[in-house]
Amino acid sequence: MWVVKHDLKSGRSRPLACDACACVCHIRELSMRKYSNVLVSDAMLSRLESEMNAAEGMARYGRYKNWLHYANLRRWQDQGWHFHYLSSGSERHAYCTCGLAVGVDDNPEVVGLDVLKLDVVQSARGHRNLPSLKGVCEAFIFEYEFIREKDSYYFRAVCQACRSYTELLPGAEADAFVDRHNQSCMSVAKPRVKK
Repeated sequence: MWVVKHDLKSGRSRPLACDACACVCHIRELSMRKYSNVLVSDAMLSRLESEMNAAEGMARYGRYKNWLHYANLRRWQDQGWHFHYLSSGSERHAYCTCGLAVGVDDNPEVVGLDVLKLDVVQSARGHRNLPSLKGVCEAFIFEYEFIREKDSYYFRAVCQACRSYTELLPGAEADAFVDRHNQSCMSVAKPRVKK
C-alpha cells in the first residue's frame, strides 16, 4: 500500500512511501524538501561575540541574545538533537536544528509514535545528519535530560524507518542506536553526542 501526497496546486497525486518499505521509497519526496542554512561556524560565533563585546548599553544585550541563539543552536547540533527550534511567522514554517523546514499545518509523516509526543518537525521525514548537515538520516536524538544523580546528560533517540526508539541513555549508547539504525535503515550518519 502506498502513502500518497496530493498536491493542491497541480491537482496531481504522487506516491511518497510504501508501508512495506518506508525506509527507501520516500527518496523522491525528500529531494523536494526545503532546508534553511543553519551552519554555525567557529568564525561566526567569534564574530558575534566580538560584536557583543563592542556594543554598549541595551545594544549589548541585543547582541548577547543574538550570540546566545547561535551558540545554543551549535551546541544542539553537536549533540545531534533534532527539534523545532525556530518558527517563521510569514511563511508558517517550523525549522529543525538540521535546517529542515516543515509547514506548521502539515500532517505528521511519521505515524505510530504518538507515545513519544514528537513535535511537528520531529514527525517529518528528511532530516539531515548532525552536526555535518550532510545526507539524510532516519534515526536521530529527539530529547535529552540532565540526570542529577549521574551528573550527566541522557538522551532519547528514534528511528523513523522502523519506528524503534530508546528510553534515556548515556550519549555514547544513544549515538550507537542512531548509527546502527542509520546503517540498517538505509541511511548514513556520523556520531553526534560528545562525552
